[in-house]
Amino acid sequence: MANLKLRDFTVTLYPAKLERGFFVTSFSFGQELPKKQFQAATADQAVTEATAFATEHGKGCQASIRLVQGRKPAGFDAKTRSLYFNMELPEAV
Repeated sequence: MANLKLRDFTVTLYPAKLERGFFVTSFSFGQELPKKQFQAATADQAVTEATAFATEHGKGCQASIRLVQGRKPAGFDAKTRSLYFNMELPEAV
């Protein structure tokens, strides 16, 4: 396996909730949002970092992962498209 280059990423957590069967993300200008910078070599590693951060945050949120500079790792867009965490799903009847 080739040496994988570490890249710098930032993950931002946006408040989200489940409303009428849809995930709804909210944002207000000037609002302080949880952010974390980290390094990863692959898209899977970036998602793992974002998952750990969102789980630690503990509130319903949508994670947005951004590459600070350089080329995105293979499969990045597909793996980071819809990352929702800590969502309270309705009970099955």
